[in-house]
Amino acid sequence: MTSDQLLEKALYSSASIHQPHSLKAYLAANYLNGYFAKSGNVWLKTSELINQTEIEVLGECSSTVLAPKFSEFRIHRILDNGVYPAAYAALIQWHENQGFQDIYAHYVSQASRTSEYLSHNVTILLALNRVYRELEPSQIPAFLNRVTEFVTSSCSDGDQSIDTREVVELKSVVLACLKQFGFFGHNLISLTWILRCKEELSKEQYDAMLFNLYRQANSPLEDPDDEIDQAILAQCQSSDDSDEFYDNVNRLVFGYTSNLHQITLADALCFLQEQFPEHAVELKCVAEYQCRLLEE
Repeated sequence: MTSDQLLEKALYSSASIHQPHSLKAYLAANYLNGYFAKSGNVWLKTSELINQTEIEVLGECSSTVLAPKFSEFRIHRILDNGVYPAAYAALIQWHENQGFQDIYAHYVSQASRTSEYLSHNVTILLALNRVYRELEPSQIPAFLNRVTEFVTSSCSDGDQSIDTREVVELKSVVLACLKQFGFFGHNLISLTWILRCKEELSKEQYDAMLFNLYRQANSPLEDPDDEIDQAILAQCQSSDDSDEFYDNVNRLVFGYTSNLHQITLADALCFLQEQFPEHAVELKCVAEYQCRLLEE
């Protein structure tokens, strides 16, 4: 399988649980291919994992909807309230009127003000913005359908808005996320995407996202089942050997067919290993921990 083939598959894959993850996993697979091209086909493995958790969509949902021209106010109301199938048409019209950057700017502003468990409202949105740049015109309708499903399931101006004036040092965020990396390393995945997309955020948005992540990493988990299994973590060997690190990440990618987060976590670990080599021991332990957990 090629990168282009995986993109096409991801465009027609949607969520079976909450938010659609396939397009973020597509980008993660592209990044990982630079590390593991000789080990196996990362795109094929990602495709197999998409089959595990996502559903296939046969065609463009928006093409089956005949809707009148909506006002800007009504477009936002339809999307805010998750009115289907009108939501598909509403986002298509928004894109036709204002372009994707206007859509992204609206929702990234919301995301920076909202602390959501596992931070999918941030990471998937940042990934979608990057995917858009790669698309051919013919791929945009299917892409916008996935964006519609994402924003209606993830984004709102609800009660989660917080005071984002506080700024926390990056070093403190990194240490907090390494200590409490969360379910399938979600705090590390979130940290990766915020850092990777820093130039696509205002300083205020970047600082707010880091603060939200820091607060999450220092707060009790919403789901007690997501707590780190300390007995398994204690079995992981402390080592800063880079070969051992990449062996563990390679095993995480290719050794199991369990969860699409295998790909997004592996991508995050490789990114953070390059950004923060001084934390090689902790990152290697996270990779080994996740492999051991998948073997339980």
